[in-house]
Amino acid sequence: MSGSRRTSLRDERGSVLILGIGMIVVGLLAVAVAVDVSAAFLQRRALMSIGDSAALAGAQSLDLDSYYANGASIGTRLSPAAVASAVRRHVSLARGTSGLAVEGIATDGVTVRVQLSEPLQLPFFGALRSERVRIESSARLDYRSAP
Repeated sequence: MSGSRRTSLRDERGSVLILGIGMIVVGLLAVAVAVDVSAAFLQRRALMSIGDSAALAGAQSLDLDSYYANGASIGTRLSPAAVASAVRRHVSLARGTSGLAVEGIATDGVTVRVQLSEPLQLPFFGALRSERVRIESSARLDYRSAP
């Protein structure tokens, strides 16, 4: 009987080690996924900040002829050429990130819409996927009436 007991003990040796290694691998994968998700969130948030500030810069690009003729009123419009120039200038100042691209600038004379993108940069699984982060920001030219 003691021989069969020794055989069963030998068969179970190393099982805990394999289970421990498996748990460590699962833990490391969970940490890597959490870090990559956080990095993607922060990258999108930074891109939104650039897009919002570029849209605001564009919304401040008044058609000066209209402004001088009508003053700060409902008749004042945005100049499409000045909007595009202001947005591109503002984005070029934020070129600290590589691959930042202006995909679109649109204005209807009152609202500015800016579309930006940049490559998704993930610390762990970035080599597996080559996607772009895309955002759209908008700003509106509004006036408050004098009190």
